Amino acid sequence: MPKIPTYDVQGRITADVPSSGTIPSIDVRENIFRAAKPITDFAVNEYVKEKKLEADNKAYQLLSDMYIDQKDANGNTIQEGLFSIQSTAKKNGNPTDAALYHDNSVNSLYNYFKNNKFNNIDNFTKKAIEKKFFSTAGILKTKALEGSRIEQITLSKDVDEDYISKEALVLKDVGPVYIDIYTQKVIDKINSNSNYDEGQKKILIKAYNQFGVTTLAESMATAQPFAFKEAVEAGKFDLLSAEQKITLSATADKNILQSKFQVLTGSLDLPPDAAPALLSRAYDEIAKGTFGNNQELQNLYNSLSVTEKTEFKSFFNKKARAKRTDMQFSILAQNQIIQAETAQESKKLIENMDKETGVFDQQIEELFGNTPVIIEQFKDLNEKIINNKGKSISSFDTNSRIINLIVNDEVNQVTDKFLLPGETGEGKSIIERYENGVNLKDLTFLSSMIDSQNKNPETYSQMKSFFEFIDYYKMPVQGSPVLVGIDSGLDDRLNNFKYIMYQRYINGIQSGVPAKTLTDPTKKEFIGKDVLNFMPNANKIFKEMIDQIKKNKSFDLKTDAKRLPGESTEDYLKRIGLTKWQLWLRN
Repeated sequence: MPKIPTYDVQGRITADVPSSGTIPSIDVRENIFRAAKPITDFAVNEYVKEKKLEADNKAYQLLSDMYIDQKDANGNTIQEGLFSIQSTAKKNGNPTDAALYHDNSVNSLYNYFKNNKFNNIDNFTKKAIEKKFFSTAGILKTKALEGSRIEQITLSKDVDEDYISKEALVLKDVGPVYIDIYTQKVIDKINSNSNYDEGQKKILIKAYNQFGVTTLAESMATAQPFAFKEAVEAGKFDLLSAEQKITLSATADKNILQSKFQVLTGSLDLPPDAAPALLSRAYDEIAKGTFGNNQELQNLYNSLSVTEKTEFKSFFNKKARAKRTDMQFSILAQNQIIQAETAQESKKLIENMDKETGVFDQQIEELFGNTPVIIEQFKDLNEKIINNKGKSISSFDTNSRIINLIVNDEVNQVTDKFLLPGETGEGKSIIERYENGVNLKDLTFLSSMIDSQNKNPETYSQMKSFFEFIDYYKMPVQGSPVLVGIDSGLDDRLNNFKYIMYQRYINGIQSGVPAKTLTDPTKKEFIGKDVLNFMPNANKIFKEMIDQIKKNKSFDLKTDAKRLPGESTEDYLKRIGLTKWQLWLRN
C-alpha cells in the first residue's frame, strides 16, 4: 500500500496581536491623475497635431500665393511673386546685379505678405512661413543665378560677334594689308573673355579668323579679281581651304573674263536717246573684230581662247539687244510725250476756235510748226469754222463710233486718220469730219477725251460704266421710233445729253465717287436723275417740222435740187437739208 507522506511542522506560539503592518499614505486625487494620465497625454498630443496642421495649411497656402504676382482690383501688379523675380534675375546678364536684385525683391515680397497677409496668424505659423519661404527663395536664387550666367555668356558672345563682324567689314574695305591687324584683334578680344576655356578660345579664334579672311576673299574674287589672284599667290589667303581657293579662283577668272568683255563692248554703252545708227555701227565693228581700228582692243580680243570668243559673241549680242530695247523704249517714251503734248495743244486750240469762231493761222503754225500735216488739217478746219461761223450738223451715231475707237486706243490724236464701220477708201481724221457728222462741240468733247487718255491711260477703264449708261438711256432721250426721221433736233439732243452727263461723271470721279455709284439709279450720286428732262416733246417736234416746211416752201425739188448720179438717199437728204419725212410731205 502506498505510504502517506508526512511533514514536520516548525513554529511557535506567539502572543502578538494580529495587525496590518505599516501602510504608506496615498492622496485620492493622485490616484485619479494616474488613472487619467494616458487620456490627457493623448488629448494634448492631438491638439498639438491639429494646431501644427492648421499652421502648416496656412503656411503652405500663403507660400503658394507668394509664387505668383500680387495684383490690385484693376489687375495691375503691385508686387512681383517668386516666379517673376526668378525670371527677371535669369535675364540679367550680370550675375552680381542679378543676385542683388533677387535678394531685394525677395525681401520686398516677404515684407509685403508680412504687412498685408499675416494679420490673423499666430507666431508659430509666421515662423513656419518665414523658414519655408526663405528656404524656397534660396533654391530659386541658385537657379536664377545659373540663368544669369548663361545669359552673360550669350551676351558676351553677341558682343564678340558684333565687334568681330565690324572688324571683318573693315578688313573687306581695306584689303589684304589689314589681315594681320584683324587677326591680332580677334585674338585679343577672345582672350579677354573669361567665359571661354582655353579649348573654346582656340576654336573661336580660328573660326573668326577664317570668317574674316573668307569674307575678304569672296568680295575680292567678285569686285577685284586681279588683286585677288595676286593676293592668293602672295599667301595672303592661306587660311582658306584648298577647295575654297579653287572655287574663288574660278569665280575670279570668270569676272576677269567679264571685265575683258565689258572693255571690248564699251562702244555699245550709248545713252538711250542716241541715234540708232551709232548702235548699229558699233555692233558691226565688234562683230567683225575690228573695234574701230583700236589696236589695243584687237590685241585683247585676239588673246581670248576659242571658247572665250564663243562666250564673247553671246555676250555682245545680248548686250546689243538690251541696248536696242532701251533705245526703243526711249523713243517710244519720247513719242508718248510728244503725243500727249500734241493732244493737249489740239484741245486748247479747238476750245479757242469754239470761243472765237476761228483763230489766226499764225497761232496754228506756232503750235505745230514741226508737223505740216497737223498744220494743214487745222488750217482747213479754221477756214470752215470762219466761213460757217462755227455752225455745223452733228451726228450722235458718228460720234459714238469715234468714241469707241478712242476708247480702244485706235485714235490718239484729233488729226489721226481712220475709217468708220462701212467706210472705204482713204480714212479721215476727226478734224476732217467737221461738217460731216462732227461739229465744234463734238470736236471739243472728243479732243478732251483724247487729252485725258494720253495723260492717264487708265481713264477709260473707268469710262466703261459711263458709256454703258449712255447706251442704256439713249432710247428714252431719243423718244419714240416714230419720230426718227422727223425729229430734226434728235442728234443735238442726244449729244447735249451726253455732254452734260459726261461733265457730271468726270466731276464725280475727280471727287472720289466710284464709277458704278455714279451710274447706279439707286444711289444719291446718280448722274441721270433728270433724264426725263432730256426726252423729246412731240408737240414741239411737229411744230418745228411745220416751220421747216414753211421755211422751205419756195424750194422746188424738181428744179432746184436734183439727185446726183450714184448719190445715196442719206447723202442727198443731207445735201438738200430735208429729212425723209419732210421729203415725203413735200411730194
